[in-house]
Amino acid sequence: MTYILVDILPIKAGKTVEDALAYFDKVRPAMERHGLKRIDQPLEAHKILRGNQAADLVNLFETDDPETSMKGMGSDPEYQANIALRDTIFDLENASIVLTTRYQ
Repeated sequence: MTYILVDILPIKAGKTVEDALAYFDKVRPAMERHGLKRIDQPLEAHKILRGNQAADLVNLFETDDPETSMKGMGSDPEYQANIALRDTIFDLENASIVLTTRYQ
């Protein structure tokens, strides 16, 4: 089964979507090594029409094994080397990752 992770990210004040995209360019090799592939262009959120989820950027990633992919990526030295940068860009306390599959 293929899973799609919907990564909903608010960006901290003073940071931009361009900063976020530059971060993802740096960690893409680590993500891909562990089975996470971007399946679409990043989506810039313009307005929340319903609900209270903060969002500036939405990413869609595909993986066959979300648990192994996330753990592997999190322990990858290249990913870990960019955690400080990540934490300056994203408001992770208000971010969400939704695990989904395509409805059959």
